[in-house]
Amino acid sequence: WQSHSASSKSRLPTSHRSGSRVQCASSGRPRFSHTPTSPCDAVATCSARRSVTASVEGGGYLSVFVYVSVKEGCEDAFIAASIDNASNSVQEAGVSRFDVLQSVEEPTQFVLVEVYKSDDAPAQHKETAHYLRWRDTVAEMMAEPRSAVKYYGSFPTREHWDVPAALASGQEEAGSDALLAVHVLVSVTGGGEDAGEFEVASVANATASVQEPGIARFDALQKVTQREDGVTEWMLNEVYLAPEAPAAHKETSHYAAWRDTVAPLMHEPRSAKKYRNIFPRSASGWMSCA
Repeated sequence: WQSHSASSKSRLPTSHRSGSRVQCASSGRPRFSHTPTSPCDAVATCSARRSVTASVEGGGYLSVFVYVSVKEGCEDAFIAASIDNASNSVQEAGVSRFDVLQSVEEPTQFVLVEVYKSDDAPAQHKETAHYLRWRDTVAEMMAEPRSAVKYYGSFPTREHWDVPAALASGQEEAGSDALLAVHVLVSVTGGGEDAGEFEVASVANATASVQEPGIARFDALQKVTQREDGVTEWMLNEVYLAPEAPAAHKETSHYAAWRDTVAPLMHEPRSAKKYRNIFPRSASGWMSCA
C-alpha cells in the first residue's frame, strides 16, 4: 500500500515550526481549540444506531496504547503536532484508528491509541512523512521516554473499528464535542477457563453497552504479552458522549450482570483513568455507524 505523501502540508501552527526545535508556551492549563457542542448533533449524522455483533474468534485488530508525558507548558504544542500526525495517519491503508487523548487529572499526560489492521502496519506507519515530522517535532517536549502497551481486540468486530470514511479520506471535521474516555484496567486470575469466561461476559456487556444513547464506543481488549503467573490483563476502552453517561451505564442490567459475573475472576481491584478527546474532535469520529 502507499503511505501518505511526503508532500502533505503540516497542520502545525506557524508559531510552533522553527527547524527541529519547538518552544513550548508556559500556558499553565492547556487551551483547547475545540468548543464542545451537543453530542446529539454528531450522533444524528449516523443514519441509525449501531447494530454490533461480537465474535470471540478470528482475532481482532492490534491496538497500541502509547503513553506520553510532556513537559509542563508543552501541552498545546504537543496537541497541535499530534493532531497533524493523527489526521494523516487515519488515511493510511493499514490504520483503522489513531486517537489522541489527554488526561483529565494530569494535563501533561497523553495517550495515543493506534489501531492497526495488520502486524506490519506499525512499521509501515513509522516510515511515513507525517510520523517522522511528529517524532522530530515532539522530541524536545518529552518529560520522559514514551512507553507502549499492545492489545488485541475482542470487541467490536473489525468492520466496526474504523474512523468514518470522511476522516479516512482526509476531510476536516465539521464540529467538535467534549467526550470522556475511561480506560478500565482489569487483571483476571489464571488463564484458560477464567479468561474465556471474562471475555464472554465482557463482550456481552460491550454489545449491550454500545446501544446506550450516551456511549460512543465500548472496546474490550486483551493484552498481547501475558504475565508469567498466568494472570491475563484486559483494557475496557469506554467512550462516553456526556458527563452523566457513566453513571447511567452503571444503572443498566447488562452492567450489573457483567459486574457480578467477573467479580470472582478478579486478581486485584480494577482501576480506571479518565481522558478527554483531542482527536477525533467530533463525536461522529468515535461512532461506528452501520
